[in-house]
Amino acid sequence: MDSVCSLQCAWFALHLVGLSLAILVRTTHRRRGEEAVQAAFLATLSVMALGTLAGRHFCWPLWGLSAGTLAVMVLAAVVDPGPAAQEYS
Repeated sequence: MDSVCSLQCAWFALHLVGLSLAILVRTTHRRRGEEAVQAAFLATLSVMALGTLAGRHFCWPLWGLSAGTLAVMVLAAVVDPGPAAQEYS
């Protein structure tokens, strides 16, 4: 594989890891391993933010994919659809 294909595969894998960690952050709430998942999520979140900025700066045509993944990750971190959300109704 040439370097461009390797970079694209790594970029795609980073998106999958980011979305997987966004799901795991919610499922491991108050369970063993929560701190490790949160640390990995925050690290991936910062890498996605830098990747989005770099893609936008270098005019990479799919930088919007990174922006979308970043938005989903931020929403997963902020929105809590659990039963506690019904307390304020």
